[in-house]
Amino acid sequence: MVAAFSNLGIMTAEPRWLSDDEQSFWRLLIATRTTLMRVVEDSLLASSGLSSPEYAALVVLSEAEGQQLRLRDLCSALGWDRSRTSHQVTRMERRDLVTKEKSPGDGRGVLVRLTENGMQRLERAVPDHVETVRRAVFDHLDPEDMPAIRRFFEGILSAEEIAAKTPDE
Repeated sequence: MVAAFSNLGIMTAEPRWLSDDEQSFWRLLIATRTTLMRVVEDSLLASSGLSSPEYAALVVLSEAEGQQLRLRDLCSALGWDRSRTSHQVTRMERRDLVTKEKSPGDGRGVLVRLTENGMQRLERAVPDHVETVRRAVFDHLDPEDMPAIRRFFEGILSAEEIAAKTPDE
């Protein structure tokens, strides 16, 4: 017997196969994500020399109080695991985009701080990044469609939380 997850994360006996229209939509979603990520990545690298992960981390740090966060809070804000975040921060520290130090008052924690160079690089990247996002996404979007699309994406995000739970939860 083949088991599959239902939309509530509960195991079912048979998979709920996609219709041709659903399969086409699913592939369109994947292609769109791939293209969008590539366009944004290429634009960031060309305009500022920053990768998408670097840009994401710099944005989060720039918005944090004192432009610093504990590593675990940066992980949470980015939705990354500790290993990925730690490796990314180490690479960024080598490029003088951030510093990391032991958290004051708690030698176990790591504090990640945006450097002046990191802030300058972010400020240079933002205008082109915003224009890229506008051209790649919003220039193709009717504002009246945004509420429905927002509900669609929020549904996917909540389904991720449901699927992460075990059947006993």
